[in-house]
Amino acid sequence: MINRSKPLLSAIGIFVLIQGASLPAAELRLKSQCRPACAVVTLGDVAEIFTADDQAAALLAAVELFPAPPPSQQRFIRLRELQDLLILRGVNLTEHRFSGSSQVAIAGGDPVCVEPDRPLSLLAVRGAERRVCQAVTQYLEQYASADSAWTVGVKLTPEQLQACSDEHAAISVRGGAAPWTGNQRFELTIDNPDGPARFYIDAEVTAPRKIVVAVRSLSRGVTVRAGDVELCSATSFQAAEDGFHAIKQVLGRETTRAIPAGKPLGAETLRAPLLVHRGDVVTVIARSAGIRIRTTVRARDDGSLDDLVAVESLAGRQRYFARVTGVREVDVFGRSVRADPAPRPAVVKP
Repeated sequence: MINRSKPLLSAIGIFVLIQGASLPAAELRLKSQCRPACAVVTLGDVAEIFTADDQAAALLAAVELFPAPPPSQQRFIRLRELQDLLILRGVNLTEHRFSGSSQVAIAGGDPVCVEPDRPLSLLAVRGAERRVCQAVTQYLEQYASADSAWTVGVKLTPEQLQACSDEHAAISVRGGAAPWTGNQRFELTIDNPDGPARFYIDAEVTAPRKIVVAVRSLSRGVTVRAGDVELCSATSFQAAEDGFHAIKQVLGRETTRAIPAGKPLGAETLRAPLLVHRGDVVTVIARSAGIRIRTTVRARDDGSLDDLVAVESLAGRQRYFARVTGVREVDVFGRSVRADPAPRPAVVKP
């Protein structure tokens, strides 16, 4: 017994596609006689189809016309009858040209007729690809990372599409390798009623990087703590490439301006905590040739660890630069660099 549910669904899908999109122009060259390969006569049985688009040719060839005549019998169809049937199937005749025979003699099929696999409609192709992508995504979430927003793209051969066309068939996935992105090869096993089908596919896998965003509003000058931030998908932010991609990168840093809740933290919004503030009296340690001198000066700039700031002696108000080494502590090595303006050149009198 021939299961007609699949051809019916295929015919409906083809009708929807033909109605929803204009197919490229094709030449339909009618044959003088034919013997259909299955129980339903299609346009591909009675005519040769010539077009530059292989997908459009397959869709036209799969258009079903009428049941095949019984064995040992024959049926004739004229060009005009064929055109009427195509109009009923939603084919726009003005886009195609007819040639060849004026009528086709259709011979009855054999008593035992095995229906070959028909080309899948575009809807069925998209459904098979979607099921494969979902199976690969679930595999990546289980074995790679459940927190990543995986995006999977696949290109399947016609044989692979046929094997994945049953929406009730379970798909098992294995393979791939760290870092799990880029071109990855996976092994698929499809549990079909006729037996499992096993093959390899190449998939293009991407996972948008996550970015650190503020959980709550942060005012200027506060130190970022673990509860202040979280990781979110970077696809939502245009400046994702300027942000931080790990929470540990921002912990302990100080905000340089107010950051609203839900906004990403960028390099320009954070700095290392200030250890020296302008106007502070700080300790300066001078080292030179084994000599260590400790005194106090006044800071003229704000500075974080390893920043070079200007300082001023408390007595003579001489300025020079020192490097921040700790809280209210700076260091100078050897001869200090003076911050005074350069002296004016001497005027030579005649």
